[in-house]
Parts: sequence; C-alpha cells; structure tokens
Amino acid sequence: MVLGGGGLKGAAVPLRANSGLRFSPAEAALEGVRVARREPKAVFYWVFVWALALAAIGAIKALGGGPVARGSRGDLVGLIRSYGPLAMILVPSLLALWVMNTATVYRAVLKRGEHGWHLFKLGAEEARIAVVSAVGGLLIALFGGVPAYLLFVLFSPIFQAAPGLNRQIALVGAITTIALDIWIIVRFSLVPLQAFAEGRFDLAAYWPFTRGHAWALFLSYLIVVGEILIVALALFVVGGWMLQALMETAHAWTGPRVLRRIILLGLATLLAIQVAAFWVALSVLICGCQAFAYRAIATDRKGAAAA
Repeated sequence: MVLGGGGLKGAAVPLRANSGLRFSPAEAALEGVRVARREPKAVFYWVFVWALALAAIGAIKALGGGPVARGSRGDLVGLIRSYGPLAMILVPSLLALWVMNTATVYRAVLKRGEHGWHLFKLGAEEARIAVVSAVGGLLIALFGGVPAYLLFVLFSPIFQAAPGLNRQIALVGAITTIALDIWIIVRFSLVPLQAFAEGRFDLAAYWPFTRGHAWALFLSYLIVVGEILIVALALFVVGGWMLQALMETAHAWTGPRVLRRIILLGLATLLAIQVAAFWVALSVLICGCQAFAYRAIATDRKGAAAA
C-alpha cells in the first residue's frame, strides 16, 4: 500500500555498493561524526536554535518564580503542567523543532547538494516524519505489551508444571521480551527515512526493507550508544561544575531578588546550552547513522535488482 508520491529531491550523494548486500556498521555509526565535520557551522547553528528555545523556557520558569509542580504521574507531567496554558504553545513548538532537526540531519546526509541555513525548514518532508513518529508512538503505546503477553501465555503451562522454576522462567521471559522488542524496533527503525526520502508512505515496504540487515543495524546502534556516552561524559563533566556553582549561589543568595533572578537566568542559559549541545549531538549521531544505513541498504537493493 502506497500513500503519497514523489521521491528524494536534491543532489543525493551516491554510495558505493557493498558486497553481499551488507553495509559496515562502523561506517554507519560514524556518519554523524562526518556530518559534524562537514557542516560545523550548521551544527553550531542547530545548537544555538535549541539553546535559544530552551533558554526561553527556562527564563519563563525562572522569572515566574514558582516551583515545578510535582504530580503523581512523574516529573515530566509535573513540569509540563507547571507552565499552565503556555504549555499548549511550548510543547508543540519543541516537537516541531525536533522534527525539523531530524529532517535537517537526514538532509545533510542524503542531500549534500543543499547548503546553508535553509536546511532547517518546515515542509512536507517534516510533516511525513511527524506523521510516522506519531503513528509509531501510538502503536507502541497500544501494542507494546503484546510480545510480553504472548510469552506469558506461552510460559504459563511451564509455570504450572514447575513452580520452583518460576523466577528463572520469568527472567528468561523478560530477556526474551526485551530482545523481541529490540528486534522489532530495529526492523522498523528506518521507516522515517523511507517516508522522508521516498516522499510517500509505502506501508508494505517498511518491514521487508531491513530484511537481512537487522544485525548490522543493531551493531551500528550499539556503536552510536557508545559515542553518545562519550559525548555525555564530556559535556556534563566540563559543564557540571559551572552549573553546580551557580545553583549553590542561587540557593544561598540572600541579597536583592533582582540579582538572584539574574543568577537564575545565567543558570538557565548555561543549562540550555549544555542540554542543547547534548540533544544536537544525540540527533546528529542517531539520525546520521540511520540516514547512512538507509542509503546503503537502498543502494544495495538497487544493485541486487539490477544484477
């Protein structure tokens, strides 16, 4: 089933065909690093845009002076509720910014012929990513527990026949459930790339597209996780002491409230820059890896069809 039309526009960079219909997980995982090296000004621009948005949100909270609401459903829900009606503007704005950032990294890998700040835009390509992400999130929420339920039904006779092994069987079931969920996520992980690059919703092509490449994709994602940990360690070790010093100063401040709010604004700005840098690094590494994987698999499939 195909919805929509069109295809990948712009100057796409060809990728050499790999033997055996496979691509290198290491090359895919390092594509985000190559994007940062090719487009350093663009990466700094993305960080600036995210930092500006996050600093504005932090400034609203700091100037408001009220504590973050603590709800029973978790800190994130309490944080959103603490902004009141303004959350109706902030949340969609951040989601739109996230979609644009994702599409921008895809564009930096698949359409290197496009340059300049216009890589950051909001159009049909971003809309397709948003639709796929929303539908995928809804499906996960609705059916994410199905594998665990099926395994529970499968293991129920064993539970009854060998009650002394319940703990061991439960552990095996939990590991199996996690492995099955990861496998399904990996197989569908390139769906946003397909919707973005092909300009359509080809529902029948999503699952077969990654057939034979699941292990390579999984290994590339593992490498990306290691890269993210390195970036997180570097960012939070370097910036942690500055944030801690400002937080202690703000909490211990007994002087004029205006100066205290200035300190809080400085804290919000530094925190926004730190979080923005980490978020952009996260997006570049993950989306760059996925875009490289999509291009490699698509190239191999075309080569196999031509052969």
